[in-house]
Amino acid sequence: MKRLVLKIISAFICGVVFISCSSDNVGKIEDRTGIVTFGANFHIINCITTVTIFLDSENIGTLQNPVDAIADCEETGNLTKEISVGKHTYRIEIRPLLGEGCKKDITGTFVISENECKKIFVDFLQVFNK
Repeated sequence: MKRLVLKIISAFICGVVFISCSSDNVGKIEDRTGIVTFGANFHIINCITTVTIFLDSENIGTLQNPVDAIADCEETGNLTKEISVGKHTYRIEIRPLLGEGCKKDITGTFVISENECKKIFVDFLQVFNK
């Protein structure tokens, strides 16, 4: 009987140690985040377009308002998303609303650090004057 009780207590202690070690989420990379923001000056060329942003192959939205620059990650006109630290990929699809002009895909990668604000700005003058 004593042996059985000791085995049960040992199993219980091992189980508690295992659970407490495996449930420790402090400092995990997935818990650390930064912010990425996208903006574009798509109002400056003679072509009405949509600008759709994909982050890590996921459509995160379409820019609604043009901006001349990105001063702050949370400013109006930008498309902003909180993401986990690490390496990420993006694709920016520029598509004309009418006709065949002003079509371009821009791709890239970036690394975000904890609490970082990464700004990705598309300058239509540079994109379409090349």
